Amino acid sequence: MNEIYEQYREAGRILGNALSKGSRMVKEGVKYLDVAEKIEGLIGSEAGLSFPVNISVNEVAAHYTPSPDDALRFKKGDVVKVDAGSHVNGYIGDSAITVEVGDSRHEHIIKASEEALEGAIEIVKEGVSISEIGQKIEGVITSYGLKPVKNLQGHSLERYNLHAGLSIPNVSNSNERKLKEGEVIAIEPFATDGEGYVVDRERGNIYQLRNRAKGRIAGEMRARFGSLPFASRWMEGIVGREKINMTLAFMLRRRFIYPYKTLVEVRGGVVAQTEHTLLVKKNGCEVLTHRN
Repeated sequence: MNEIYEQYREAGRILGNALSKGSRMVKEGVKYLDVAEKIEGLIGSEAGLSFPVNISVNEVAAHYTPSPDDALRFKKGDVVKVDAGSHVNGYIGDSAITVEVGDSRHEHIIKASEEALEGAIEIVKEGVSISEIGQKIEGVITSYGLKPVKNLQGHSLERYNLHAGLSIPNVSNSNERKLKEGEVIAIEPFATDGEGYVVDRERGNIYQLRNRAKGRIAGEMRARFGSLPFASRWMEGIVGREKINMTLAFMLRRRFIYPYKTLVEVRGGVVAQTEHTLLVKKNGCEVLTHRN
C-alpha cells in the first residue's frame, strides 16, 4: 500500500505545482486556452492527465474546458475556477482554486469556499461521518451569508476512477457512513451568492468514451484516454483538427461518447470552488495536492 500512496503523493505534488503556476496566468486579456494548455503541459511533462483543465467563470460552476480554437479571454471582475487533475499510474490527484481577475468584489465568496475546505480538512480523520463533513462545510459558507451548492459534491478516488462511489455533500445530510483509514477523497466546497443549485446547460467540450464504442478511431481514443474524461482539443492527432467536430458529432449520434454539460448556477449567482485531495489517516488527514 505504501507504494500506492507514494504514487498518489507524486500525482498531488505535480498537480499542485502546475495549478500554482497556471493559476497565476489568470489575468485580464489572457485566453482561457493558454491557461488550460499551460497547466496541462506542466502536468503532462511529469504525469498523466486525469481530466481536462476546467476553466469555469462566474455563474458557470464546472465542466467547461476551451475548444481547439477558443477565443474567450478573461475580463476584469471574472471569478475563475481552475480545476485540474493528474495521475501517476492511475492514482489521481484532483484540485481546484478560484481567482478573481483584477478585482476583489467577490473576495468573500472565494474566502467562504477556501475556509470551508480548511474547516473540513481540520476534522477529516478515520471515523468522521459524511454528515459531519457536510455540516462543517455548510456552516462555514452560510456564516458568510452565502449558500453552498447542494448538488455538487466531493468524492472518493480510486485507481483510474475519479468518482469511485463515495459522495461527500457540501451541505448537512443524514449519511452516517464513516471515513476509513487509507481512503483517498477529494473535498470541494462550492460557495455562491445565488440559489445554491446548478443545472445543465450547453456542452463544455469534455467527453468520456463509452464501453460500447468501436472502430479504429475509438480504439485510438481508448488507448490514449482510457476511461478518463478528455477534451475535444485532445482529439487532434487522432483526427485532423478540421475533423474534430464532425467526428465527435458522429460519435455522439452513435452514443459512443458521453458529453459533459456545463453546470451553471440556476439563478446566475457567482460561484467559487476550492478543492484538495486528502488521504484519510487514523488521527487526521494528509493533503496530497498542496500548492506552492
